Amino acid sequence: MRIKKGKKGLSPIITTVLLITLTIVIIAIVFLWFRGMVQEGITKFGKNIQLVCNDVQFDASYSSGTVNIVNNGNVPLYRINIKTSSSGGSYLTKDIKDLSDSWPTTGLKQGGTFSAALNLENPTKITLFPVLIGTSTSGKKTFVCEGQYGKDVL
Repeated sequence: MRIKKGKKGLSPIITTVLLITLTIVIIAIVFLWFRGMVQEGITKFGKNIQLVCNDVQFDASYSSGTVNIVNNGNVPLYRINIKTSSSGGSYLTKDIKDLSDSWPTTGLKQGGTFSAALNLENPTKITLFPVLIGTSTSGKKTFVCEGQYGKDVL
């Protein structure tokens, strides 16, 4: 094999810079991917807000277009999410603040009651989910206690 004169490869400095740049890009991609998977921690009463959902106790009923909610627990309810299902299988989730202007701005405190007429267009099922407010590193954030914490009222 003969080596042609005048042909040179990449210098070691350029190769090192390319290798370091490639490593930094891969680390940034992995960091952003992992950051998207981790949920920001929200606390209430010094506990993870998901654990506080176990302490939420409220009663609710729906009759003739009027919803009644009573907070029986020690945890204030910042809002309520209303999930309605129709006979076609579709569902819609709305914040109670979107449906009623009379919801208290500071939330429903312990022992508080709320009653309002809601326009819900003939749903076949209505489920109410409590919404709590807690603190995180970026300020106050809301958290919806979904799943087993919902109350079926229709």
